[in-house]
Amino acid sequence: MTDTYPAVLVAADGSPGGRAAVAAATYVAARLGVPLTIVTAWDGSVSATGTLDYQWAREIAEAAETTARASGVADVTLELPPGTPGDTLVEFTHEFSDHLLVIGSGGLDRATDRLMGSVSNQVSHNSAADVLFVEPARPAPWQTFGLATDGSGTSRIAVGRGAALAVACGGAVHLVTVAKDEAEGARLMTPALAELEHHQPELPITRDVVTGLLQERAMAEVGNNYDMLIIGNRGMSGPARLLGSTANKVTHRVATNLLLVNTTRD
Repeated sequence: MTDTYPAVLVAADGSPGGRAAVAAATYVAARLGVPLTIVTAWDGSVSATGTLDYQWAREIAEAAETTARASGVADVTLELPPGTPGDTLVEFTHEFSDHLLVIGSGGLDRATDRLMGSVSNQVSHNSAADVLFVEPARPAPWQTFGLATDGSGTSRIAVGRGAALAVACGGAVHLVTVAKDEAEGARLMTPALAELEHHQPELPITRDVVTGLLQERAMAEVGNNYDMLIIGNRGMSGPARLLGSTANKVTHRVATNLLLVNTTRD
């Protein structure tokens, strides 16, 4: 089974989505027994709640640290870099590509926010690390994890990392695919099932085959049945993104927690 993450990064900005991300990141770090780094970027701009300066960032990060330590995470680091949040977080992922970045999902499902450049949207297309987009309405602890596969090698990478996280969190593993019929679904699942059963032969795996709908629409809809959906990021950048990749459409449509696995990193 793929190893879990050596550390967790979380984007904290004091918003409801940011607080949900902190709670989720704290839960994951505690379950994995790994360090947590709280990242609060500041650029001196003025918002409805005041100036986003260093003092603001320090207060936000320290409040997040209090939450993390109260939940049993002993190793907590604060990072308060100057700069815009999106650029700063992407830079952190390139420096720590094997870490898990946790961020609120706000802005992913609104076309206007995507066009204007929401932080979550920027991260979804540029992160070098795996990203957990947190849906505040689906807080931890999470019971069900949907691991999406289409039979490809990249989807099996996502399945492996998703299964490792699910096991660490004590959740149930569902392998899910979209196919024209049950027979095709069984064929598409075979490679991922073989890898999962090789690494953890005792792991209970529920097989969910969805039929009769367009792949991206079906995956987004069925994804809402799980507390967390795990997909690979193939097509999230480059020409495939502009053409409308399945991963891109699912990322912007699903209404549950989403683990977007970067399948190009080592």
